[in-house]
Amino acid sequence: MLARLEQDLGVRITDSFDLIAGTSAGGIVALGLGAGLTPKEIVSHYEELVEKVFPASRRRGWRRPRQLRSPIYDAEALRQALTGVLGARLLGDSTKRLVIPAWDVQRGAVHIFKTPHHTRLTRDWRIPMVDVALATSAAPLYFPAAYVDGHRLIDGGVWANNPAVVAIAEAVSMLGVPLDAITVLNVGTIDQLTDHPKRLDRGGLLHWARPIAPLILNASSRGGQGLAEHLIGKSNYTRFDALVPGGLYALDSADPKDVAGLAASVSRELSPSYTAKFADHQAPAYTPVNGRRHRDDPGSISHTEAPNATR
Repeated sequence: MLARLEQDLGVRITDSFDLIAGTSAGGIVALGLGAGLTPKEIVSHYEELVEKVFPASRRRGWRRPRQLRSPIYDAEALRQALTGVLGARLLGDSTKRLVIPAWDVQRGAVHIFKTPHHTRLTRDWRIPMVDVALATSAAPLYFPAAYVDGHRLIDGGVWANNPAVVAIAEAVSMLGVPLDAITVLNVGTIDQLTDHPKRLDRGGLLHWARPIAPLILNASSRGGQGLAEHLIGKSNYTRFDALVPGGLYALDSADPKDVAGLAASVSRELSPSYTAKFADHQAPAYTPVNGRRHRDDPGSISHTEAPNATR
């Protein structure tokens, strides 16, 4: 959707945003934007990543006995694909402020990777972007946990599938921006209408095994949206997402060509809203306060404009 917006409006999306948050696939997109890639370039890399990491043979055979005790997909294949996109960049090399949620399985606690955009943020800048991407996208069942800086981490979507509230909290607590000065662009990854049959009311593993994960992820996303709208007001929260019938897509089986068609449709519908709320905002240049880029280009962070946060 971001790539299509740039094409339709002739803008560079990242120029309008001071802070970018992303979880799971959205975290990979956020890291790509922080690495200086355009949304169009990210789409191109994504199509290659899907072919390498989610081969059709694995999707068809995920119920094989060996998958009962091991992840469906190969984390090393994902690492290699991500390295082809992000290279050896560190989180501290990002040209935009980033917050990337994950979940610490060992401690049972929230884990958020952050660029060095505050004096208190002194550690994460050393972590390779690829490791951050592996952690935020380590979806249970699909990939193994990622070990990063001594932490055992899985997909941030288990608690922040919609990281809008995470971005808002960061803007307030770390950047000192008042709630009434924050505007959020929230970009989803396809919203599917779901029909939960009456048999689910009876409970039981047999009935709930398939729908439980999508339901929890959807509830997390909707809950995050509701909280964000409550905090900053509905008029300051814009969500771009495609609404489709349930069952059309799975986490590992969305055809990039189909998704591109949906993105074009959503862009046509919501371009006026983007233009009205975001196009005129020019984000000041981000200068980190710690890390390699800080040493190369010392300076201070300007907070003269309200941060906009995008998923």
